[in-house]
Order: sequence, then structure tokens, then C-alpha cells
Amino acid sequence: MKKFAKKSSYGFTLIEITIVIFIILLMTTISTPWMKTFAESTRLRSTARGIRSLMEFARTSAITERTEYVVLFDPTNSEYWLSLKELLSESSGGSVTDQSRTNLTSALEAIAEREAEKLASEQSNNQNVTQSNTKQNNSSDQENQTNVTRTGGLLGVPNKIPAGIQIVQINSPRSSNTNSGIQYVTFYPDSRAEEFEVYLQSQSGKVMLLTVSQSTGRTGIRELNEEDIQQLGLNTSNQ
Repeated sequence: MKKFAKKSSYGFTLIEITIVIFIILLMTTISTPWMKTFAESTRLRSTARGIRSLMEFARTSAITERTEYVVLFDPTNSEYWLSLKELLSESSGGSVTDQSRTNLTSALEAIAEREAEKLASEQSNNQNVTQSNTKQNNSSDQENQTNVTRTGGLLGVPNKIPAGIQIVQINSPRSSNTNSGIQYVTFYPDSRAEEFEVYLQSQSGKVMLLTVSQSTGRTGIRELNEEDIQQLGLNTSNQ
């Protein structure tokens, strides 16, 4: 008599499949807000590091080129950029205009002409200057003009702040507790800088503070806790 093999009874029931799908949906629902907050925190830190890098570059350029550099912030358009202090003009109302954003080529040519006229005037007023010193001064002047050219490709180039991140407050010697209008920090050839603070906030309410030291010109970054944020009067809930 022949024996027949039993058919396999292995498989998944509809109830088991439903339970697995429910667990996957539950885990997705729980993890999605955390992943969104994590992504926002990453963008916030990355933005703060980008601003610090530009500020450190401005400080180094000011020291090596013996020229005052500035980093400007436009909270309204969520932008920041590098420029020369000589290219700025301020109205009586406090509004700032930067020639690096309007007519950079003409502005740099004007600076070079002023430097050449200044050098010629110094040479004509000092009759005891030797020919070797004159050559040295000419070389120094050419180097200064070359230095302006080195950063010319970066002057006035806007850096966009990512969506979901905003400048909520700026404290500077010219104004405080503001997040409107163009503000800037100056870096000097002696490694000093203006005391300056920038507050960045994400949609989840996290806040990063960038501070510029007046004595060293260095830029620091710190994430604020909820108590600090509340003292500033900022909203910590999802915006």
C-alpha cells in the first residue's frame, strides 16, 4: 500500500499579517517625529558651523592682509556673506549698504586707486626715502592689492540659511535684540573683533548661539538649554 506525503501546513494567517503590519505602522509613527527633530538639529548645527567658518576666515584674512573684514547678516532674506569694511556705507537711519552686493568691481578698483594715491603722497612728502625703501613700499602695495583679489571671489557671495532655520536675534555694538535689517561684525588686523552674538533657531525650538570674542576675534558655538531660551523670550515649541 502506497504512502502519501503530507502537504506542508506552514504559512501566515491573515491575523498574523495584520499584527505585523500594525507593529510596523506603530514603529514608523513613533520614530518619524524623532527623525524629523534629529534632521532639524543636524541642519542647525551645520548652519552654525558654516557661519563660524566664514567668521574665522574673515578674522584670518584681516590679520594677514592688514585690512578690516566684515561678515554681514540679513535675517529678512536668511543670508550671510563676507565683505570689506571699506565697502560698507550706513545711512543716518542705520541701514547698511554693501557695495560688494551692488558693484564689486568698481568698488575694488576705487580701493586700489586710493591706496596708490596714498602711497604716492607718502613718497612725495618724505624726501629722505631711499630707492630701496621705495621699491619695498611698491612691493607691499602690490601685495595689498593682490590680497584684495584673493578674497574678491568670495566678497558679496551670499550663503543661504536652510529652510526651517532662522536668525531670531542679533546683538551688536550698533543694535541689540533685533532680527531685522542688515547687521555686521568687524574683524580687525590686530586679531580683535567687535563683540557680537547671533541666535539661530530651528522649527523644533532648538537654539544655537554664536559669540565673537572682542579680545581674540574667535567665534564660539553653544546650544542653549530651555531655561536660557525662555529667558530670551523665544518660543521653544514647534513653530
